[in-house]
Amino acid sequence: MKLNNNYKYSFLGLTLVGLLGMSVTVVGANAGEVGSLPTVLKLEEALELSLELSQEMAAARTRLEMVKKEGDAVGLWKNPDLKFEAENIGGDRDSFSEGEYTIGLKQEFQLGGKRKKQRAVAIKSVEIYDQELSEIKRKLFFLTRKAFLEIVYLQETGKIQMEQEELGRAFVEVAKRRHKAGGGSELEVVQAELELETVLFSQTCCLGELIAAKQNLIALIGFTVETLPELTAPYYELAPLKEITLDNSHPTLQRLIATSEKAEAEALLAKAQDVSNISLGAGYKYEAEDDSDSFVITAAIPLGFNKRGRIEHEAGLLRSDAALRERDATYRRFQAELAAEGAMYAGSKAQAEMGRDVLIPKAEKAYVLSQEGYESGRFSWLELIAAQQRLAGIRMSYIEALRDAHLARIKILKINNEETK
Repeated sequence: MKLNNNYKYSFLGLTLVGLLGMSVTVVGANAGEVGSLPTVLKLEEALELSLELSQEMAAARTRLEMVKKEGDAVGLWKNPDLKFEAENIGGDRDSFSEGEYTIGLKQEFQLGGKRKKQRAVAIKSVEIYDQELSEIKRKLFFLTRKAFLEIVYLQETGKIQMEQEELGRAFVEVAKRRHKAGGGSELEVVQAELELETVLFSQTCCLGELIAAKQNLIALIGFTVETLPELTAPYYELAPLKEITLDNSHPTLQRLIATSEKAEAEALLAKAQDVSNISLGAGYKYEAEDDSDSFVITAAIPLGFNKRGRIEHEAGLLRSDAALRERDATYRRFQAELAAEGAMYAGSKAQAEMGRDVLIPKAEKAYVLSQEGYESGRFSWLELIAAQQRLAGIRMSYIEALRDAHLARIKILKINNEETK
């Protein structure tokens, strides 16, 4: 009996072709059967969909627009007060002929550069929310890439399991025929059935993981399990990485810097509050008794006995320093994560390449030789099954190494500048 390793199977509505092709096609259940819905979905398109459908992104954009609107009102002049006074009218008098009337405008002037400092605080608030929006985008892209990768990985795993099932059924049939003809033992039949049931058991576990992975992706990009389009991704290609260095433009680092600068600006504003504002007024006064009028000027300035601004200034500087320390700690954490993921990527890539170039070809050759040896009577049934299991295990390890490399890469992309990758 000679078995062919290259199969074309349909698994849960997903077409999987070839043993070691350089790209993979994963087709969602019932894809192409629903109206005008797309039948193929690339990773880049999934990323765009995740941005469009994310309520977290929508909320972040709303907050950004809110602080921008609030910033437009910061630092504007206060409206002047219109003042009117009337004296010596009413009471025991018969008329208003002896009254005094004053009308004027009063304007408060903020001293100590308060308006400029208020605008500085508002600008930093916009920067903080702008960086928060970029942080959410990176997190969303990471989750989408991860969910996309998990589906493709599970589908490739399912392909091997389907091949194993087909081979297992063939082994069972051969073992039964040999036993019936008197050329094989009952142990061979039991062993073949056990291997087939083991494969079926693994498929059950894989199916649950696949459904869960699809739900994760659907939650990010919409669709349903039934309408999820075909996913295309170069799973067997490992894109080269540029030099793995931490980019200071990372939004988390920039947000913490902006937080520090905002706290410093608030500290300066608090200090400026100790400088008293001055209110100047000008108006017109009319005295009915003398039938005379005059121009009136007023000035008012509060007495600043309590200097709260100095204490608030010191507290603001402490908040600024704390934000900078948090930024430094985050920077070091990102550096450690990049180093770890870079090592993981290099190791997994080397392992995948060794599996593809060395282990799989040798395992395939060993399996072919075991088939030939079994047919000629030189090898036992158990040796044939062992060779087939070894090939399947190496292929599974190859696919897992690719997954680990892809996962390390998307973790690196999350930390490095997303727009340049």
